[in-house]
Amino acid sequence: MSSVRKDTLKKRLNENYTAFIESLHEKTVSELIAMAPEITAAQQLHEELLDACDEENVEFLLRFDNPLEVVRGYWESEITGYDHSGEMGHMLWEIRDRELYEKEQLAQAPEDVGGAVQAENLAERENPMSDVKQINADDLRHMEGQEGLILQGCGGDPQEWVDGINRELTEAGILLGGSKLENVVSFRHDGVTCLLFPFGDAELTIGKFAMWRIQTHDRYGGTWLSDYVPNRLGGFLQAESQPQKPRMGLVGQDGNIYAVLGRASMLLKEAGMQDKIDEMFQRCAASGDYYKALNIISEYVETELSPKSEPQKSTKKKVRNTHER
Repeated sequence: MSSVRKDTLKKRLNENYTAFIESLHEKTVSELIAMAPEITAAQQLHEELLDACDEENVEFLLRFDNPLEVVRGYWESEITGYDHSGEMGHMLWEIRDRELYEKEQLAQAPEDVGGAVQAENLAERENPMSDVKQINADDLRHMEGQEGLILQGCGGDPQEWVDGINRELTEAGILLGGSKLENVVSFRHDGVTCLLFPFGDAELTIGKFAMWRIQTHDRYGGTWLSDYVPNRLGGFLQAESQPQKPRMGLVGQDGNIYAVLGRASMLLKEAGMQDKIDEMFQRCAASGDYYKALNIISEYVETELSPKSEPQKSTKKKVRNTHER
């Protein structure tokens, strides 16, 4: 694109915008209020129109003495004709939910009884009318490897949300075979009530689900658990790896249980698991039986009596490929 032609258009747009602003000085306050969309459109075009133009657009706009006026009416209809009802609805839900929460806290403020403050943990209370359990937002950070849908701004009865969302997903052909999103939990973050719908073993069409989440985002603020935790809560917490149990053969060991306990204790100490020694001794002493004690010891060290570890079951979501028939 010719830089000369682009500079010419930039100069003309600046002149048009300056003249437009000067014309506003003659307007009354009520007239300026009524012209708010027009003023907004002119400002946006002055700042961004040139960057949006290719060479053909530049040539086209240079045909006019006032290109800003030519496009302003069209742009004004674009920005004022946009339907914000979904976004506004979600905003009102959040405001309403925040107000209800603040009133609830005020109504249930701790009372000073005899100088002692009695308070309950709001995060651990459960709605007596609902099966939806309340958790802390930080609990989500321990759910790495799991997936689910998080809805934001869920004021009112959480069970109504659970029933309504399951019904909507079923009608949309996302939940299949009569399955439902169950074990839903509620939590608060940034003053807003949220619901987590774990996928669990539900049979669902993940492609349709993803499209539904995008299409209803303005209403529900929906996001995946795997996105919400890193973006809003600082990421998942890594589970501490459990130290591997030391191995100890029972064949050839002295039949004295205390000798076996001594050997197991030494191995636990070498493995950095000395905190388990007292517990093991106490459980063996309480068992009152040699063979029961051997089985207890086999829980702390790997022996011939230790249960064989089973192959871990897959935790992948049960979904139906969109191409399946």
